[in-house]
Amino acid sequence: MDAAIVLGTAGSGKTTFTASYSEWLRRRFMPLRSCTANLDPGVLSLPYRPDYDVRELVSVEEIMRGEGLGPNGALVRAAEIMVDRMDEIVGSICSLNCDHLVIDTPGQMEIFAFRPLGRVLCERLSSCLNLAAVFLGDYEPGRELEDVVTSALLAKILELKLGVTVIPLLNKVDIWRGETVDEIWEKVLRGDVSGIDAGGGTLSDALLELVRAISSFKSPVRVVTISAKEGTNYQEVFDLLSEVWCSCGDMT
Repeated sequence: MDAAIVLGTAGSGKTTFTASYSEWLRRRFMPLRSCTANLDPGVLSLPYRPDYDVRELVSVEEIMRGEGLGPNGALVRAAEIMVDRMDEIVGSICSLNCDHLVIDTPGQMEIFAFRPLGRVLCERLSSCLNLAAVFLGDYEPGRELEDVVTSALLAKILELKLGVTVIPLLNKVDIWRGETVDEIWEKVLRGDVSGIDAGGGTLSDALLELVRAISSFKSPVRVVTISAKEGTNYQEVFDLLSEVWCSCGDMT
């Protein structure tokens, strides 16, 4: 089963992408079956009907009521429970009867990315799924360049942390107003600081040094611009994922 795990910061459009991309897969490759899995124990409502829903196993709302925790503490506790019950989660996901699987992750990326949950889950899922990842960065006019660089760096950090190939997607192209943010992303992910004007200052200099460090990984990458809201450029997303799944492309 080919699977794409959806990563990204809060508000980047992970759940919207999961819903619209899985629907695109369903229409594009019928009669092949497209499935979805929700791994966010704190989400209240979803724009899709998941074929696997972790909330049936653990719920942030129930933890808050039962253990007297606030939302953040309950989310951390839920992540711990998910690690403890990883066999159940992985077994249920891997037993789904589908050809393409899209996996939605918690809105608060740090719970998945910077705690044991994400690494353990990806290691286990990779044993039974043909697993790749997409990272949704988002951009809205008026953001500082430092925000763009930091978001791009997160995509590379996640690839190293989780041990899966990460395809960078820049979401919300429908509101960019013609700005070429994807070019900056590609430079960052290749470790190329030429032409990037971060505005000067200690913070900007430190970010550019991090960008230079990325060049040592020699990672070829192509950034795809999408609109999860409008469902644009999904064929290109699928083509890049296919290169990862079949190990026959270089993503450049």
